[in-house]
Amino acid sequence: MTSNQAGSVALLLVGVVLLLMAINGSPLTRARYQDYELFMARRRRDVVANMQDDSPEEARQALQVLSTLDPGASRDPVVARVSNQLLEFEVVRRLQRLYPATEVSQGPFDQGVDAVVPMGAYRIGVEVLGGSGDALLPSADLRRIVHRVDSRRTRLGGPTIDGLLIVTNRALPVHISRRVREVSEVIPTGVVRWVDEQDDQALEAALQQLSRRLRPDS
Repeated sequence: MTSNQAGSVALLLVGVVLLLMAINGSPLTRARYQDYELFMARRRRDVVANMQDDSPEEARQALQVLSTLDPGASRDPVVARVSNQLLEFEVVRRLQRLYPATEVSQGPFDQGVDAVVPMGAYRIGVEVLGGSGDALLPSADLRRIVHRVDSRRTRLGGPTIDGLLIVTNRALPVHISRRVREVSEVIPTGVVRWVDEQDDQALEAALQQLSRRLRPDS
């Protein structure tokens, strides 16, 4: 068989798979026609490994395609770790564009967060929490992060943070305001959902709102 014939069969098979996905409403990870077989899940880690050389935008698009064609990818620890790292990188990069004085929290004065944003007289720590966009942000994760950051700043000498903003790509539950008020008794806290640059306005608004809450007259 020539390479052109093999390519035509592959395109036909992909077309059938996509048609079945559209009809059934659920992704397929394997399809077979005569001697031709298409695997969409077997090499997901190879796909993730190849993302190392991609730009963040290309990597994000690749992850979106991967999650569509391979529904099990979101449960793969390797895929989840890369997805979280990509989200963290993108959020910190957006913060540095919005607030050039943003610091990456690392070294001897690591605050236990991903970044620190100076807001006037106050310093707001930003922690990025990734996950499946369809899953709600668990209250347990919110409490865990707040107590970890508070414990870290209590033990650490030198510069500290005055408030904490949790940035997540997960959907926020309807009771999130009540949960935020509860954990704010430990450290003033805010939560915002950020998926891509279209959410920059919400990110900036959340930082400004938390900064106002830190003022003595608020």
